[in-house]
Amino acid sequence: MIRRLPADDAEAGLARRDDEGHVGALGRQAGELRAALAMLTRLPVASQSGVGTGARAFAIVGALVGLAGFVPLVGLGAAVPPASAILAVAAMAVLSGGIHLDGLADTADALVAVGPDAAERARKDPAVGAGGAATLILVLGLEVATLTLLVTGSGPLFAGVTCVVAGTASRTVPVALVRLARSRASAGGLGTWFAGRATTPDAAVALTTGLAVTIAGGLAIGAPALLVAGLVGGIGGVALGLGLVRARRQLDGDLLGASVELAFAATVLAAAALVGWPSV
Repeated sequence: MIRRLPADDAEAGLARRDDEGHVGALGRQAGELRAALAMLTRLPVASQSGVGTGARAFAIVGALVGLAGFVPLVGLGAAVPPASAILAVAAMAVLSGGIHLDGLADTADALVAVGPDAAERARKDPAVGAGGAATLILVLGLEVATLTLLVTGSGPLFAGVTCVVAGTASRTVPVALVRLARSRASAGGLGTWFAGRATTPDAAVALTTGLAVTIAGGLAIGAPALLVAGLVGGIGGVALGLGLVRARRQLDGDLLGASVELAFAATVLAAAALVGWPSV
């Protein structure tokens, strides 16, 4: 029988703590992913208490939502480009539960209302007003038209990967936005909860992951234009979000949702513009 020395016991304890730390880190990452899925999609996933907002995994979940649009674009794009674009936008809306479209409509209704009190009533009204309906038609029409153009001009694969990149870039926008406009968070609601808990490291991880997915997508199909489009869409989404914060004089959950949808539209529009540029 070999007798374990004190040094051996110490080394065993360190190894055991390293293993526990590794398992704990994996558990936290899994918890972040579950929280992001619960917040950004309608998948039957329950978030765990005490794991944070899920902000660090927003880019990954955004790529997953984009994959929902990738399937019809690649599967049907060659045969029926307009139908594939409509189905792509519809599939992403269904997977996300339409939460960002709802936020866009509510924010638009608030913007056209007269006075701050009327704006809040319009935002919280479950019915879609004229401003919200017009904005939804405009943004959804722009997305469908742009994806159709990408399918016919650059091919179904390019359009599908653009959806993934746009989904990734757009879902990083709320994480950056709450760090830049945290002081404008309205009292109560999801926006306040998210702004109060999303940290600078969360934003750094989300943005780094989003950039990595965007680069991988562009390299996978040999299209550097997608990297530029992702950057334009992400930065543009943050800029539009800050503009909405300025106009609304507050940061709320609906505004965060609106910034996601606007960033998605900006990314696919940038991709469509860039593929026609000879030097890109």
